[in-house]
Amino acid sequence: MRKSLLFGAGQGARLAVLDLIKRSHHGLGVKQIATELGMSYMGVKSHCVTLASEGYLTTWREPAPKGRPLMFYRLSESGERLFAEPGLGLALGLLRDAGKLFGVNAAQKLLALHYRAEAERYRAMIPSGEVQERVLALVRLRDREERMAAYSGNDERWEIHEYHNPHAALMRQYPVAVNLEETMIGEVLGVPVRRTEEGTRIVFSAS
Repeated sequence: MRKSLLFGAGQGARLAVLDLIKRSHHGLGVKQIATELGMSYMGVKSHCVTLASEGYLTTWREPAPKGRPLMFYRLSESGERLFAEPGLGLALGLLRDAGKLFGVNAAQKLLALHYRAEAERYRAMIPSGEVQERVLALVRLRDREERMAAYSGNDERWEIHEYHNPHAALMRQYPVAVNLEETMIGEVLGVPVRRTEEGTRIVFSAS
C-alpha cells in the first residue's frame, strides 16, 4: 500500500491527507483535516484541490446551519486503488490454480489453513487477560499491519473499526474468506464476533 502511494499520489503531507481521509467514515472537510494534522487551512486546501484534480478525491456538500454548504472530501475509486496490495494478484492466481489442479474445494481449504495460522499468530502475540485488553492488543496489531484499525466503545460494548482491507479483492472472489476472518477474530478474542461492512469500513463487534 505504501509503495503505491509513494509512486502514485505523492509523499509527505499529501500522503497524510489521503491516509486521514481513508480513516474517516464519510469523508472530511478541510478544517477538520487541518486540525487533525496540525497544518494550515490553505495548505490542506491546496493538497485537497490537487488530489481532487488528479482524480484521487471526490467532493460532496452538506447544508450548513448558516452560510454556504460545507464541502467534504472522500476517496474516489482511483484513490481507493492507491491502497491496493500489489502482491495480491499472486495469491489470487495461486488460489485459482489450486482449484484447477485439486478441485473446487481446494481454495477454501487453503484459505481455512491461512486463517487458522493467522489465529495462532495473533494468539501468540496477544497476552491473556480480560476481553477488552485482548481487543485493544488486537487493534494495535491490526493497525501496524496497515488495516487502519481503531477501537470504539467500552467494557460492555466494543467495536473494532478497520478502514482498510488489504484482502478486499480476494474476498470478493472468495466470499468464504469473510466468514473465515470473522471466525478467526472470534477465536483470537475468545468471544463470538460479528463482522459487518459499511462501505469500505469493516466493523468487528461482540455478537
